[in-house]
Amino acid sequence: MEKIALAIVDMQKYYLESNSDYSRYFEHIYPGSLSYIRECSYNTVIPNILKLKNCFKSLNLPVIYLRLCSKEPDRSDLHRFFKRTYEEGVSKGFAGVYPIETDIAADIIDELKPDHEDIIINKTTFSPFSSSDIEAVLKSLNVKVLVFTGLATSQCVETSARDASDRGFDVFHIHDAQTDYSEIEHNASLYSSRAVCGGAVYDTDSFIQWLNESI
Repeated sequence: MEKIALAIVDMQKYYLESNSDYSRYFEHIYPGSLSYIRECSYNTVIPNILKLKNCFKSLNLPVIYLRLCSKEPDRSDLHRFFKRTYEEGVSKGFAGVYPIETDIAADIIDELKPDHEDIIINKTTFSPFSSSDIEAVLKSLNVKVLVFTGLATSQCVETSARDASDRGFDVFHIHDAQTDYSEIEHNASLYSSRAVCGGAVYDTDSFIQWLNESI
């Protein structure tokens, strides 16, 4: 079997914690807009990612965390949409809507804290294939298959999965280990990317059973 890695996308403090500038900014301009994604994350996605991570660890398979954050104080390296949102946040009194990589807000949430051997890759775009050395890292590990989890299904997860597929990686989507701003967006994203990414959409328990039987 080709080597398989777990990709955990953007499960970061600024995205999920209600006291972050990101959360306070979006609550200010779109009240309630983060309610669904946050509730689904804590009730379903985080527990399922933990189950998947434990499975990958038990099989000695790599776990890769992706983090969306900037290296530049002015956020000039971010995708133009993120940069624009950052600047709009600053103008409304929210200085750190998208944090730099050294900020605590950019860290992975405590519930999913990386272990010392896990791989952390920072990106400034929706997909790490556009703004990081992830492809070289995966090739160095002889990884041929990526299992996608995290946030948000229709944005960074789907874009990363499509880019991975274009570069020759096989892709699995774990539908109950990722989520979006609404159920409709989540399901639409999975269905729209299904053919491009190979059609492998599993729930957590079924995937774990398949993986254990395949190794």
